[in-house]
Amino acid sequence: MKKVLMKIALAAILLSPLSAAASQSAEKLLLVITTEDSLTQFMAMVLGNQVQAKGADVEILLCGKAGDLAVKGSKEILLKPKDVSAQMLMKKMMKGGAKVEICPPYLPNAGKTKADLIDGVSVAQPAKVADTILEKDTKILSY
Repeated sequence: MKKVLMKIALAAILLSPLSAAASQSAEKLLLVITTEDSLTQFMAMVLGNQVQAKGADVEILLCGKAGDLAVKGSKEILLKPKDVSAQMLMKKMMKGGAKVEICPPYLPNAGKTKADLIDGVSVAQPAKVADTILEKDTKILSY
């Protein structure tokens, strides 16, 4: 009986960090990208992918010229050393569950419609973005 109790106690001690980690809410990263600079967009997407790989939820809000990243057939600038574009990295995050939204004024001011957006990109709802910003575990990076 003592051996069984010892094994149970040992298991409880060893598993307690796992259960504590599982009970914590996932962190969230909100990437707000407005720049048209391809290198900066690329680095934002690299960091987003790294954060997502570490288990955080990633949301991306594209505004201004960065909205072009969400348009089908937009010009992609392949960057060294792996000849990958910011849009390619964004799509990778989307496959991993990232939510990508475009600022509401982008479409009418760029002469675009929802049909011009790559699959999975939606138009942001400012009230919901505000909720995300105010969430305790949200970190915000703006480029």
